[in-house]
Amino acid sequence: MIVFIYHISLYLLLVYIFALSLFCYGFFPLSFSPSTKSSIKDIPGSLDSIRLDTDSYKPHNSRAVLMVIDALRCDFVTQRTNMPFLNKLIEDGRACQYQLEVHPPTVTMPRIKAMTSGAIPSFLDVILNLGSPQVTLDTFLYQMVQLQRRIVFYGDNTWTNMFPDLFTRKGENVDSLYVNDFYEGDRNITNNMRLEIRNYDWKLMILHYLGLDHIGHVEGPFSDKVPGKLKEMDGVIEEIHEAMKIWDEKFHSKSLLVITGDHGMRDSGGHGGSTHPETHVPIVMLGNNCSESNAENFLQIDLAPTFAVLMGVAIPYSSIGAMIDPMLNHVPPLERIYATYYNTKRLIEKASVFYGNQLKEQDFFTHYKEAKLLHSMYLEHQDDSEILQKALDKYSTASRNLSRILIRNYILYDIPSIVMGIVICILTTGLSALLCIIPYQHIHINLNFKFTRWLVLVAAGLFSKYYLKIIIGVESNILQNTFFNHALFVITFTSITIHWCLLDGVIPLLNKSTKLKLLKSPGTLLLVGSVFHMLSLSSSSFVEEEHQTWYFFNNSWFLLITVIEFRIINRTIRHIKEEKANEVLLLHCRRERDEFCISAGLFFVGHILLRRWNQTGDKWQHMPDIGDWLGKEENKFWLSVILLFGLVYLFLYIIRFCGFLTGVLSMMACMLVYYYRAMTGIVSLWNITPSKTNSCINIFWINLLEILLIGLLPKLYRTVMRKSEPKTSKMLSTVICLTALLSAMIHKPHNVVLVASILSTSQYLVKRIDHIAESKAENSLLKIITHVWLGKMFYFYQGNSNNLATVDLNAGYVGLSSFNFTRVGLFLTLNTFNGQILSFLLLIYHLVNGVTHEPPLKSMQIEQSGTIVKQSLLKLLGLVLMVPLTFYTIVVALMRNHIFVWTVFSPKIIYDCFYTLLVFIQFLIISFNFG
Repeated sequence: MIVFIYHISLYLLLVYIFALSLFCYGFFPLSFSPSTKSSIKDIPGSLDSIRLDTDSYKPHNSRAVLMVIDALRCDFVTQRTNMPFLNKLIEDGRACQYQLEVHPPTVTMPRIKAMTSGAIPSFLDVILNLGSPQVTLDTFLYQMVQLQRRIVFYGDNTWTNMFPDLFTRKGENVDSLYVNDFYEGDRNITNNMRLEIRNYDWKLMILHYLGLDHIGHVEGPFSDKVPGKLKEMDGVIEEIHEAMKIWDEKFHSKSLLVITGDHGMRDSGGHGGSTHPETHVPIVMLGNNCSESNAENFLQIDLAPTFAVLMGVAIPYSSIGAMIDPMLNHVPPLERIYATYYNTKRLIEKASVFYGNQLKEQDFFTHYKEAKLLHSMYLEHQDDSEILQKALDKYSTASRNLSRILIRNYILYDIPSIVMGIVICILTTGLSALLCIIPYQHIHINLNFKFTRWLVLVAAGLFSKYYLKIIIGVESNILQNTFFNHALFVITFTSITIHWCLLDGVIPLLNKSTKLKLLKSPGTLLLVGSVFHMLSLSSSSFVEEEHQTWYFFNNSWFLLITVIEFRIINRTIRHIKEEKANEVLLLHCRRERDEFCISAGLFFVGHILLRRWNQTGDKWQHMPDIGDWLGKEENKFWLSVILLFGLVYLFLYIIRFCGFLTGVLSMMACMLVYYYRAMTGIVSLWNITPSKTNSCINIFWINLLEILLIGLLPKLYRTVMRKSEPKTSKMLSTVICLTALLSAMIHKPHNVVLVASILSTSQYLVKRIDHIAESKAENSLLKIITHVWLGKMFYFYQGNSNNLATVDLNAGYVGLSSFNFTRVGLFLTLNTFNGQILSFLLLIYHLVNGVTHEPPLKSMQIEQSGTIVKQSLLKLLGLVLMVPLTFYTIVVALMRNHIFVWTVFSPKIIYDCFYTLLVFIQFLIISFNFG
C-alpha cells in the first residue's frame, strides 16, 4: 500500500497525542481517595482495653457560619485599615487568627474539595475546575446531612455543582467565572445572608464571596478597589457577629463563625501556582474560646476533621488531615482528648496500608503509643492537666507526622500507563526522526501491514497484562478487565505494529550520505539551542525560568543572521569597488546597507524593551515591569499612547497582508478596539465617561465577519463552480488578519504592541533567512525552526510562564456579560498561546509565498514543489515538538517523587499537552491550505 509521507506525519502526531493521553492518565489520577463514606458508628468505643463513652462525641457549636472569601491573602487581614472590625476582635482576644497552607493547584474547586473532605485533590482538578463535577468523596457536609442537620449556601456556584443535593436552601452566582463582576454577585450573597440569619432551621451556613478574587484577576492585589472590597467583607463579618450574639442569647448555646480563603493571590494577580501568597491563607475563628498557637501554620485539609468534631459528626473517610488544636480550646478536656484520639487512630489505620509489618517501627507510632498511655492515665486522674497536655501534644505530633506521610503516599501513580505512554512516545519520536532523514524527492513509501506481527504483539501484551496483574500483583486501572482497557491495549499494539511496518518502508529510503543542514553555519546555533533547551528541562530551575533559555538563544540567533547578512552586503560593496562597476549601483548598495543598519538597530532596541514588557518566571516575577507601570491609574495617559501606538503599528502591518477593502475594515476594527477600552475606563479618549454599552463590540464582530467573508467567498465560489484553486496565500492572509485583530481586542491594552511586534519580527527574520540560505531546502528548514522559537519567545514576552497562575482569565470575558464556555475557552486559548498561533500562521504564509514565487537560489528542481514543502514542514514541526516533550515525560516520570513535581514539573506537562493538541489542529490546517 502506497502512503504519502505527510499522511504518515499526521498519523504519527495523532499516535503521539494518544501516547501523551496514556501518560497523563497514569501520572494525573483523577482521584487520590476512594468514595467510601464514614459512619457515626465508626467512632471508637474503646482505648485498648478501656471502654470509652461514645456519647461524649457530640456537637460543640449549635450553629456555624463558614465564610469563604475567595483569594483572601494573609496580608489582606493583617493590614488593620482593610478590616478594622475583625482586627479589633483579634486584638481583644474575641477572635483568633491562624494560617493555613494550601496545596497546589491553587484554584477553587480542588480547594473546596480539600476543605470539606480533608483529602488531597488530583492535580488535574485544575482543569475540572471549569466544569466542577459532582463530588463523590466523603465530606463533613455529607455527614451533617446524614444526621438531618440542615445546611444553607450562598455564593460561588462551584459548591452547588459539587454538592447538588446537600443544601436545604441555596443561592448560587450563576456566572461565578465572569471575572468582571466585582460587586453585584457579592451583594446578592449578603442580601441572602441577611434573610437567612433570621431563620433558625439550619445548623451550617456557607458563604463564598467572589468579588475579591475577580478584582485580583483583572487588576491585581494592589488595586485601589481591594481595600474597599475588604471593608465590605468586614461589614458582613460585623453583621454576622451581631447576629451570633442574638442566637447565643436565644438558644443559650455557642455559635461559630470561621473566615478563611480557598486560596491566595499572587503579586501579579490571579492564582493557580505555588508562590507563598497563593499557598498561604488566613483562618479566623469567632465565637469560641480559642487560643493562640505556636505552630507556624496548619494545612487546609485540617479544616475538615476539625469542623467535623466541632459539629459532632463522623470525620470524613477520605480525610488525612490533623486537628487544628487551638480551635478546640473551648471543648471540655475529656471530649477533646477523645476526638483527638479518634482522628489519630484513623490516620494510623490508613498508614498501616503503606507500612504493613513495619508500622510499629515508625516514630509516629511510638508517639501514638505514648499518647494512648497518657490518655489512659488521664482517664484515671481527670484532674491532672499536665498529663492531659502531654497526651494532646503526643497525639498532635503523631497525627501531623501521619498527615504529611499520607499526603506523600496518597498520590498514586498508574505506572503501567506511564510506561506505555513513554514507550509509544519514544517509538513515535524515533520514527519521526527517521522520516526527516529521507531525501526530499521521496514523497511516499510502501506500507506492508503484517498481520502476524500484530498477533504476536497483542499476545505479548495480553501476557504482560496477565503477568503484571496476577503474578506480580501490580495495582493499575489500566490492567483491569474492562472493555475500555481491552480496546486500549488493542489500539496500543496496533499502533506499534504499524510503526514496525512503517520502519520497514522507511529504512530502504534512508540516504546515509545526507548531511543535516543544521550542522552547517548558521544552522548550528539552532541545533545547539534545541539540544540545550531539551536537556535544561531536567532542572526545576530551568523549567521555572524557561523564558531565559528562549530569550538567550533567540537573541543570539537574531544577532547571528543579522551579522551574516551585514557581511554579505559588505562583501557585495567590496566586490563592486574592486570591479569598478557603476557608481549608481555602489550608492544604491551603500544606501541599502544604511537602511539595513537602521532597521536592525530598531529591531534589537525593540526586543530589549519587549523583554522587560512583562516580568515572568518565578525568581524575578515580583519585580516591577513596564506593564505594571503602565497599569497604574496615574499612568493612564501613557497607557493610552501605547495602545494607540500598538494599534497603528498593527494596522500598518495588517495592510501588507490584505487588500484595500479588508484594510479599511481592519482600520475600523482597530479604532473599535481603542473605543472599547475607552468605554471600559482603561484608557482615555477626549474625557469620554466610561459606559457599559457593548455596541462597539457588536460592530467589531460584524467587521471581523465581513473580513472573513471577503476572504472566504471567492474560495467558496471556485469550489462550487469547480474551478481550479490558484496558488495564493489570500485565505492565509485573511486568517492572519482576523487572528491579529481578535488578539488585539482580548489582550491587555499594553500587550497589543506584541501582536504587531510578532508580525514585524517574522518579516525581518524571513528577509534575513531568504538572503543567507543557500538552497530552498535550507531556507524552509531555517524558517520552520525560527518560527517555532519565535512563538516560544513571544509566549513569555506576554507574561506567560509554566505556572498556571499566569493564565489571564480576564481575556476570556472581553465583550461578554455572562459566562459562555465555548467563547471563553476560545478566547483564553488564543490569548494564552497567541505567540505560537500567530508564528505558526506566519510560517505557513511565508512558506506558501516561497512555493508561489521563484526562490532566489535553486538547488534542485523538485524543491519548488508545494508537496515537498508541506512534507518537510510536517516532518520537522512534528520532530521539533516531539523530541523535547518526550524527553520531558521521561524526566517527569523519574522525578515523580521530587519535591517540586506538582509545583514546577506538572503544570508544564499540562501546557505542553494542550499545545500538542493545538499543533495537531494546525497540521490539519496545513493539509487544507497546501492542497
